[in-house]
Amino acid sequence: MYLLGKFRLRPGSAPPDRTPCPSRMSALEQSICKYAEEPTKSVVRPALGLTFDSLGEAYDYYSLHIWEIGFGVRYGKSRLNAERTMCMHEIVCGCSVSTEF
Repeated sequence: MYLLGKFRLRPGSAPPDRTPCPSRMSALEQSICKYAEEPTKSVVRPALGLTFDSLGEAYDYYSLHIWEIGFGVRYGKSRLNAERTMCMHEIVCGCSVSTEF
């Protein structure tokens, strides 16, 4: 089906969230433990290598981090792979503005 000369996207099902493992600490739990060992200005400190069980968990983590600083977050662009399932979804600062026209 065409829509103004472009194909209409028909996304497939989203990939399943990673199954929570009781022995694995979440990124938020890791940050709280690090804060207990070494107190700093903020409890939540993003670092390379953080993993999340779901998009919602990542959103909540970065939302808390940005709230400590004084901003907000929102969902940005997303991408679909060849199987038409979501493979990327940006979480961006609530103040960010798209420069694409």
